[in-house]
Amino acid sequence: MYNVLHVIGHIGRGGDTTVVLDVMKNMDCSKFHFDFITHKGAKEEIVKELRDAGSKVYIMDGDVRELGLINYYKSFLKALKQMGVSYDAIHVHTGMQSGVALAAARKAGIPKRICHSHVTAIQRKTSIIKKIIATPIFRYLYIKNSTVKVACSKDAGAFMYGKDSKFTVVYNAVDIAPYLDVTPQEIRKREQEIGAKEDDVLIGHVARMSEMKNQRFILGLARKMEDCSKLKFVMIGDGPDFPEIKTLAQNQSNIVLMGRRSDIPSLMKTFDCVILPSLPGEGFPVTMIEAQAAGCRCLISENVTKEVEVGLKLVKSIPLKKPDEWVEELKTIEKNRNYLQRNECAKRLIDMGFGKTEFVNNWIRLYEV
Repeated sequence: MYNVLHVIGHIGRGGDTTVVLDVMKNMDCSKFHFDFITHKGAKEEIVKELRDAGSKVYIMDGDVRELGLINYYKSFLKALKQMGVSYDAIHVHTGMQSGVALAAARKAGIPKRICHSHVTAIQRKTSIIKKIIATPIFRYLYIKNSTVKVACSKDAGAFMYGKDSKFTVVYNAVDIAPYLDVTPQEIRKREQEIGAKEDDVLIGHVARMSEMKNQRFILGLARKMEDCSKLKFVMIGDGPDFPEIKTLAQNQSNIVLMGRRSDIPSLMKTFDCVILPSLPGEGFPVTMIEAQAAGCRCLISENVTKEVEVGLKLVKSIPLKKPDEWVEELKTIEKNRNYLQRNECAKRLIDMGFGKTEFVNNWIRLYEV
């Protein structure tokens, strides 16, 4: 058995958890076993699911920002000792602070130490002075103590390791097969839930409700387009900003909030366009592959890596400082229920290597076993 210890900032909160769990569900569990170290604030139901599946999950009292570099290092060594497992590899997903965990893993004798970048900017607000002082220290730690450097996109790798550094890119992927199985009946049911009229054009947004995902920009677009009676914005997801977004949107008739959903393939097939006006920090958002698998046109901000345009010519990038260009582009979106054409997009993505099987195989190759 090849034992891997994953380090995730807050299990259950973001895309890093999603991709690790996707690998775990699809890998050969007779050959690989995953355990986890995370920080307080992890989602309890996900932690319970992992423990029920046989994984050890150690929850630390905080991250480097909360505990301080030295105390975090000591606490991490203590966590490794309490795990009581001789790990073949450690796979760290905690951004700039990854080097502290990797240094502890090196001290503990873990031979393979993987640093994985999922972002293109420091997401938490901090002072410029702290960034200037801390960034070189953290970069030194994770570059010195990692044996393998990985990123979810070229931009994410350049941010973490430097433009001229060597690193492996493993693009995030999704299980594309369900996008080929969506029926017209399912789509009509989603349309009824949304309250869509026959000629309505549906603009979807699927993301965690948080500052970086920039839902307030969508609300602003919706206000500018209230006179476009056929256009309806449908927002999927929950998160810390959900209560505020719900309050702000309550008087906008062209906004529909649906909360967290598990039927993403049928919803994506119901949308005519998906928008992602993110602030800096996106790595390689899975939602863009999901949208293209459903044959949706996509509008993204300049802060989303252009690498999400994989060759289907469905993605257009517009700067956030030009909201009127967003409005004009949205006015060109037409209702599209050509199922054969949209299914062809999913098939092409599978051929390009963005299916689940290819993704899992590329991920497992990181362990070289």
